Amino acid sequence: MAKEPKFLVSTVGQMEALASPVRHQIHLVMEMLGACSVNELAERMGRVPETLYYHVRRLEKVGIVEQVGRRVGTGREEAIYQLKGKRLQVDPRQTSPRFLKAMTKSCGSLLRFAQRSLESAVQARVERRVGPKRRLRIEQATVRLSAGNLAELNKRLDSLCRFLNDADEPSEQKMYVITLATAPL
Repeated sequence: MAKEPKFLVSTVGQMEALASPVRHQIHLVMEMLGACSVNELAERMGRVPETLYYHVRRLEKVGIVEQVGRRVGTGREEAIYQLKGKRLQVDPRQTSPRFLKAMTKSCGSLLRFAQRSLESAVQARVERRVGPKRRLRIEQATVRLSAGNLAELNKRLDSLCRFLNDADEPSEQKMYVITLATAPL
């Protein structure tokens, strides 16, 4: 099965638009739903639609989301939106200080989204067991890496990302948030 194309985040505006956990959640829900209205997003996210219009328009303004049509829903006509690319990828060629600052904020937003997901799993008392059927896993490591070991780590992370992209099936399977970050200290 062919995977949807990645969306290359290459402008400051795009990166700044992603500096919100709500917008990351919108992106995630739109990955699951495909083309949808703000009302459908709100229902899936457990929010009122009025709190999402601004965020969807902001994503549309920077080209991450596009309006693909209109239909009658809940008694009136509503816009239908879809993602321009399922996966987001940051353009590594962008090195301006403003872009990098926005990227840092966006990464912080992703970490806050992961934190909220973790809090929900802990409150739901998701079992933390070992072995292949574990559903909740929290690990952090601080390690010293040679150039060769760093290259090997990046190779393995690339492989893991390819696996996650290929393993993602549009079905009723349980979704998992997987957040990976590496940074030199």
